[in-house]
Amino acid sequence: MSKIAKFFFLLLVFFSPNLIPAHAEDIYTEETETSWGVIASDDGFSKSFAIYKSATNFGITDFGDDITYTIEIQCESRTLDVLVYADPIGIYPTSDFNRVGYAQVKVDSGKINKYKYVALKDSSGIALWSPKILTSAILKGKKQVAFKIPSSIQNDTVANFPKADLSKYTNKFKSLGCALK
Repeated sequence: MSKIAKFFFLLLVFFSPNLIPAHAEDIYTEETETSWGVIASDDGFSKSFAIYKSATNFGITDFGDDITYTIEIQCESRTLDVLVYADPIGIYPTSDFNRVGYAQVKVDSGKINKYKYVALKDSSGIALWSPKILTSAILKGKKQVAFKIPSSIQNDTVANFPKADLSKYTNKFKSLGCALK
């Protein structure tokens, strides 16, 4: 092998890892008043996509501290989930062995519906059992969705979440196998 060929071979060996981009992709976009925040990742094996929105109001603990609420709609492995979190963690403890309950949900000024949920193991929030039914209802609404989730350690607060630009993400969720409606 000539010296020039060896030189190019060494260049190729030492610098090629830097020339080949990694496949992993992570996206994080903060929410605004009019848009949902985005958390997305793709490591080459699986994709996950989630959007989140903070409530426009807050609750008060029995100790006088603020409680903030966040709704998250996520898709991973073609499974749609809707979660509602509270901060500080521990707002939704349950003595029920199955951690199952019902949240009251109202879209805009419409009818109040009950949605079955399971409390998260760390008591930080809930995961709804029928997420597609809920996201369909939210997409039909115009302004907001309100949740009233029972808690055994605080007053039941109604958390109001703006619809904002939720419909903008309909096609993205559908392309991942998690249709919102």
